[in-house]
Amino acid sequence: LAHLINDAMGNVGPTVTYTRRPRRRGHVESITALVGAIEAKGVETLIILGGNPVFNAPADLNFQQRLAAVKTTVHLSLYDDETSQHCTWHLPRAHYLESWGDARAYDGTLSIVQPLIEPLYGGRSPIELLATLAADDLVAGYDIVRRTFAQTTESLDFEKLWRRTLHDGVFAGSAMTADTPRVRRADLEQSVASLWQRWQEANKAEGLEIVFTPSASVYDGRFANNGWLQELPDPLTKLTWDNAVLLSPAKAEELGLRKGDMVRVTFQDRVVDAAVLPMPGQHARSATVALGYGRRFAGRVCHGAGFDFYALRSTGSMGFAVGAKIQKIGGSYVLAVTQDHHAIDTIGGKGTQERLPTIFREATREKYAADPGFANNQAYTHVHVPHRLSLFNEGHPFQSEAGIEATYAWGMSIDLSTCIGCSACVVACQAENNIPIVGKDQVKRGRELHWIRVDRYFKGNNPETPDAVALQPVPCMHCENAPCEQVCPVAATVHDEDGLNVMIYNRCIGTRYCSNNCPYKVRRFNYFDYHRRGPLREQPGTLLQVEPGYYTMEQSGAHPLKRMQFNPEVTVRSRGVMEKCTYCTQRISAAKIEAKNQWVSTPPEERPARVTIPDGTITPACAQACPAEAIVFGDLNEPGSRVAALHRHDRSYQMLEELNTKPRTRYLAKLRNPVTGGPPRTEESSHG
Repeated sequence: LAHLINDAMGNVGPTVTYTRRPRRRGHVESITALVGAIEAKGVETLIILGGNPVFNAPADLNFQQRLAAVKTTVHLSLYDDETSQHCTWHLPRAHYLESWGDARAYDGTLSIVQPLIEPLYGGRSPIELLATLAADDLVAGYDIVRRTFAQTTESLDFEKLWRRTLHDGVFAGSAMTADTPRVRRADLEQSVASLWQRWQEANKAEGLEIVFTPSASVYDGRFANNGWLQELPDPLTKLTWDNAVLLSPAKAEELGLRKGDMVRVTFQDRVVDAAVLPMPGQHARSATVALGYGRRFAGRVCHGAGFDFYALRSTGSMGFAVGAKIQKIGGSYVLAVTQDHHAIDTIGGKGTQERLPTIFREATREKYAADPGFANNQAYTHVHVPHRLSLFNEGHPFQSEAGIEATYAWGMSIDLSTCIGCSACVVACQAENNIPIVGKDQVKRGRELHWIRVDRYFKGNNPETPDAVALQPVPCMHCENAPCEQVCPVAATVHDEDGLNVMIYNRCIGTRYCSNNCPYKVRRFNYFDYHRRGPLREQPGTLLQVEPGYYTMEQSGAHPLKRMQFNPEVTVRSRGVMEKCTYCTQRISAAKIEAKNQWVSTPPEERPARVTIPDGTITPACAQACPAEAIVFGDLNEPGSRVAALHRHDRSYQMLEELNTKPRTRYLAKLRNPVTGGPPRTEESSHG
């Protein structure tokens, strides 16, 4: 249907391009053929390159049982997982960042994959294993890739072309020729009629529709042993460390279910017991389950996390199945959901819900056209700002010891119309700033340490059919008039010369006054030395776990592999200190040092009046990872900078501006373009 719509709108060519590809069998067709060959005793040795078919193959293929019938089985994998445990041999696979390889982009452009480090565990790549099995003359990944590239390019000056391709990352001019396919209309009516008939049959079928979706965090399970992703809240459910059966609030009430209640999901002759999570917007006749959890191997992070719904998925129902039954079986399961954590304080009798229209400001396209300044129109926002007084001179220049005037005012702008709520910024910040994972036990107590969170709100009065979903990233606002600084008894949180709100960790004594006084609730406290203990799923016994006075090499941060994970430019915080977003101050400092060195090395008569850093030089981790470029960072003292222009934009506003905190982080109000004039939604038309 998408291809037909693009064809009808004339998008093929100007907007959408097609390239011819050699046809290959689909995944389901391929593994079904393999199972058939095994049943026919046509497979004596089976080599599995990556993947985990014992865990995620369609349930009706009984792949684990079929695998046992093969005489010799070899699994090349990053993990000793479910498939490895049922194979004759497990071989350690080199990570793609440790391997030489090649690839083609969606348009056919050839690229050379270069390793960043040597394999940590002596692993080998798939091409190296295949070359060894084939008794090839070349068995090193580098040599194999060079040979393939030479055969593909047939260049007279191969070495020059090879070095250029390594430098650029892609082989210029290797994209496939774009094609303009024609729509086959002969059988179109029959195909649409067949789809319509199947859809009607599905609507009349008994039971619920069950929709299988990849997890927003662990995908199909391949990232299940990654603690950063396990602790990352789902963009919509805000669930961490688990998955659940998502039901509509009405259906959950009908079945007498609340969050965490256990149910039995039955489809055909297959059964899975799992926890329930009511979800606004979920259709009453549909249940959604995320795949990739319920792993059956002893992964250090993923063991015991969530439920395995692959047991319900068959070759005929890879995306969804109709006719599932759900019944309450008793018992409950604790789900760690973060949406209600770090809630903005109640002020003047108004909680987050009542203040939401001012916190997350939005309007329709028509409203914006009629009133471009709606985001700061008091009649629209109902926000009263009594004054703009400050406790200090905000514009004072900083004079360094070398007599160099270098005044910066770092700021950030977040476009709510652009943000898709993917939470890439959260993980990027965690990786950049050495933020530990705390485990499910601590998350359910509200102690997650993410320096930036993505709040999720549903708009409307009916939880069954919310009008829209609002997604809002919330980092530290770096207030000019910062409430946290005014209450710290030891001046551990202060303003620096650039106006940033910074933390001095070795001063902090853990009173947490600053967190109590922060209206945005963006400060985090290290209750434990999380870098020295594993993330606990469940806390046995008392709340406080007494930590030993000494650690083995592997338990401590001194372990060589753990050290490789840390960013050496950022302090690794210990127990008992407050921490928060720093605007990636380490990147700011590096750029300032480089700019100062260039200024000093310039002849005095050619030096500018002040040290400047070109716009775009500094990009915090969150902005660097944002796929939608919703986050923009820069110097507000440079009128031509992107962030300064966005702060002057009609849609720019301050969160909680009535408190006069004067945040350096501002938002661009969201614009919606709702569809109007369409057919009314009915029970039948909205199903699925």
